[in-house]
Order: sequence, then C-alpha cells, then structure tokens
Amino acid sequence: MADIKSDARVDAANDKKALTPKIKAHVTAPRPMQKRIDPNKKKAGLLLPVFALRSAKGTDLGVGDTACVIEALHSIKSWGMSVLQLLPINETGPDNSPYNAISSIALDPVYITIDETVPGYHKDMIQKHLSAEEAQSLRSKAVQYARVKSLKLNLLHDCWESFKKFEGQGDDSQFKSFEKFELDEKDWLQPYSVFRVLVEQNHGNVCWTMWPKEYQDPESALQSIYQQSTDLLNRARFYRYVQWVAFSQWARVKEIADDLGLQLMGDIPFGVSRYSADVWSDRATFDLKWSGGAPPERYFQSDRFTQMWGQNWGIPLYNWTYLGTCDYAFWRRRVQKTTQVFHHFRIDHVLGFFRIYAFPWIPERNGEFLDLSEEEAELITGGVLPHFIERDDETIENCNLNCQQGEKLLSMILDTAGDCGVVAEDLGVVPDYVRPCLKALGIPGFTIPIFERVEEDRSFKALDSQEPLSLVTYGTHDHDPVRVFYENLCKVWHGPDGHQGWLEVQRFMKFIGWDENSPPDTFSEALHERLLEVLMQSPCWLAVLMVSDLFGTSQRFNVPGIAGDSNWSERLEMSFADYERTEPYMSKIAALKKYIKETSRI
Repeated sequence: MADIKSDARVDAANDKKALTPKIKAHVTAPRPMQKRIDPNKKKAGLLLPVFALRSAKGTDLGVGDTACVIEALHSIKSWGMSVLQLLPINETGPDNSPYNAISSIALDPVYITIDETVPGYHKDMIQKHLSAEEAQSLRSKAVQYARVKSLKLNLLHDCWESFKKFEGQGDDSQFKSFEKFELDEKDWLQPYSVFRVLVEQNHGNVCWTMWPKEYQDPESALQSIYQQSTDLLNRARFYRYVQWVAFSQWARVKEIADDLGLQLMGDIPFGVSRYSADVWSDRATFDLKWSGGAPPERYFQSDRFTQMWGQNWGIPLYNWTYLGTCDYAFWRRRVQKTTQVFHHFRIDHVLGFFRIYAFPWIPERNGEFLDLSEEEAELITGGVLPHFIERDDETIENCNLNCQQGEKLLSMILDTAGDCGVVAEDLGVVPDYVRPCLKALGIPGFTIPIFERVEEDRSFKALDSQEPLSLVTYGTHDHDPVRVFYENLCKVWHGPDGHQGWLEVQRFMKFIGWDENSPPDTFSEALHERLLEVLMQSPCWLAVLMVSDLFGTSQRFNVPGIAGDSNWSERLEMSFADYERTEPYMSKIAALKKYIKETSRI
C-alpha cells in the first residue's frame, strides 16, 4: 500500500470530542495469553529497516542483507536487548516501499547475501559484475535501488546457471532440496514466478492492467509462455530458485537468533499492492472496485489531498465473504509463511480488520478530485464518496458488528500463528472498541507516549498509566525521530507562539520527571539518555527503540507521502560494530545497557 498512512493517535478532545460511540468490546471470552507474550516478563527491542544496515566487513552490495541482520543480532545480544523488529521483507515494486510489495509471500532478492551460502556461487562472480570502485560507490551512498536490484539479479542468475548443472548428477542433494521447495510452495510460487517473467516482458511494468490482453489473465499468460520459448520457462524457474535461496538464508537468520536466545519480529501489511502477483493471479480474493486508505485527521496532513479527502493507499479491499468460504486460505498462508521466518509479527493497520476507509477511485485519479467539493465529486463517482466499509462507527449497532468482525478475523490469525507472537499496530483514528477487543484477545497494541494525552489539560499521560500488554516506543518508521520531536518543540517555544510552546515543553519535562521550569533548549546528551531510561521504565511488555532514537540522530528512513528514490533508501552512517567503538554512540549504548539491566528487561 502507499506509505501515506498516519500512525499518530488522534486527540479526540481537540477534534470532534469522540469519533465513535463508547461501547464495550463484543468479545465472547478472553483468550489465553499468547505463548511468547508475557507482560510480566519485560523485554527490550530495536526497530530497523534491513536496507539501512551496513556490513562490518564492508562486503554488502549497497544495501543491507541477511549477513548484516546476523551482525545486528550479535550486537543487540551484547546490549541486553532480546527482540529485533524489522520492516516487511517482501519483494518491493518500483516505489521500493516495503508496504507496497509485489507479493504477499515472496521475499525481496535485494536482501540475499551473495556469498558461498548461495548454491552455485563462485568467488569470482562479484568481480565479473562489479569493480572495486563501483562497489565502493554503491556502499558509500543511499540505496540505489535500480543498480542494486539489477546487480543482485544478475549475480543470482549466474549462480542459477551454475547450480542447475547439478540436476541429475550423482551428488544432487541440494538440487533435490530446491525441487522439494518448488513442489511444497507451488500454490503461490508458480503464479509468482510467471508474474515476475511477465513484468520483465513488459519492461519492468508491474501494472498488469496495462499488459497485453493475453498476459492479463493468468491461464492465457501461462499458455502464451509455454508456446513462446523454453527460455521464459527457465526464467520462471530462476525466480523460484531465487525464492528458495531467500527463504533458506532467512531460515538461517532465525536459527542464529534462536541460538542467541533472541527473537525476530516481522511485519505483515494489512493490504497488498493492487499490482501484485496475488491480485493478478487470484482476483476472487479481492474487491478491486475500492481503494483502501484512511480518513482525514489532524496529525497527518502531508498535502492538500490528504487534508481534504484522507489517504488513498490504492490497496484493493478483501472479499471477506469469498475468503470465508475457503477458510481464509489467503491469510492463513500469509501468516504461516511469516512464522517460518519470525518469532513475532506486527499486523500493520489492524483497524482494517474491523472496518476500512475506502475510496471509489484509485490513487492515480486523486488529482481529479483535489479541488472538488463533495457534491462535485459525487457527479463523477455516481453519487459515492469515500467512506468506511463494510460500515461506519456512527451507531452502537455498527460498532458491535465491526467489533465482532475484527474479533473473528483476528482469532483466525491467532489460531494460524500458533506459537508465533502477534502484535497489532493500532494507531490512527482508533474506534473505542478496538483496544478492549485486542486486550481480550491477548494481542498487544502500541503505546506512543508523545501521543498519549489527558484530555482535560493536554498533559502527557503518566508512565504508570500505560497498558502493560503493549509495545511502547517513541515512534515508528512513519514518525519523526524523538530528537526532531524535541527540536520542533523548542522551535515553537522560541517562536511567535512561544507561550504555547513553553507550556508544551513543560508538559514534556513533567512526563520525563525533570524540572518543568528548567528545560534544556536543545536536544542534549543528558536529555537523550533520560529518554532512553524513561522508555525502559515503562510498564509495557516490550520497549522498542527505532534505531535513530537509540543513537539520538535525526535520520529518517521514510517520510510518509513522499515518493521516489529519496524514500526508503537512507542507510546508517556506519556498521553496528563501528557504532560500538565510536563516541558519542559508545556512551549511548552503555547507558542503554545500564537501563535495560536496572529495569529487568535483560
């Protein structure tokens, strides 16, 4: 989906007082606590995007990879942390967004480490495609996706050509393992591999609605490929080989996490791209007439369209009626594949399971509606405006029905997840029934202290009022780093609206337990360390630091609403090994270790 989704909690008191009637969650009975989630056993974790990592050995090819993740695991182990949270690792499309992947299952080839762990690899392959100077250029900048994707696929193709020579040979155990993977994963792997070939045939265009007619239908597309040449069939098999390699490497990452006593947390976006292998091959699962998104709200107004209409992510809605007839096979498979790689996973935009805000047009048409009134828009759409589907939250009856739907679908997810922990991203415009429902199901939601306010006086809610069954963090990938948050407070404090800024800074000082009348006017090292300490002191089950907030930097990996190569491409300044021996980061890590130990999160 598009990345223009707000994760900030709405202050209903300053907007519309209450967006939904206040009701109790319609949950039949509380479920037992998830096996991996015990609020009495507190943990600390780190959130980072894989693409941002750098290799300590300087061997990455311009993007973080599985070897970098393994290095990160060893680092957080030494810091006393126990959970490594990653952004989605599914294969991305042209916008490079991990929340707009071209497959709900396929893993991104860019994260594959090209070394001797790849069957068919020879040590001279990288030098064949990349000079030392070019390698240094790739590593010294933000991720250059076009170059990196092309380079890795070319390298993997060389490995495939070498590897397939072992088919039918005396010692072909690895090839038999690959063939077993092909067979076991056939239901999603075959259509995905054909889709990838067709994307290449259409010059990298994933918009299958623009392909030649014979390619838009999966059956006729497969017939066409069979008739054209064996080269295309071999290319499809190459893409299946790539997925085998990817799943094998990520399985190894999980094994190492297990050996270290650590846990990996993944991320499942609620939606899938309209132009994905899933939608192309299985249209019955989706309702393509609508585009999922979010309503207008005060915390996230990146552009005029968002202010007027909300956020149009472009994701198709689910045909829940059809999915119910096949026991929600699409979602069960998605969850099952995630549990193979991760110990926990976060459900992005869990609100969508209860009801979802939808647009009667796709994002490509947003410009047509930018300057229109609702009445003018209705003339174009046949009288239909963006609204919640299946139903809004304006009556008690609707709220109960929405809550029942969310409970039913999330119970299915929990049952499928087994021992894998499930966490819900419950941010945005949150109906009153959602969090009680999640709590009754034993699913932790999110607590972001800077958005948690007391309605009467706008003060920050006290630390001890935070929900134990939750994940607490200063921000997700969609938010400003905490350093930027405080620097912005100081700008208001010292700006034209100084009094209001002063009151806000005082509120923040009170929250962290500092003198309200002597706040620092910059983001000092002492303030940063205090924020690390406060987060670890939270009563919440899992305290997670975005990597920028751990190091106290202003680095941002995603600016919601921004498209192009500048987004999802920032990399850390150095490897974790270098951070561990460079000031001021050494001191920050030492402080974190101390606070983790003092709060028994180790």
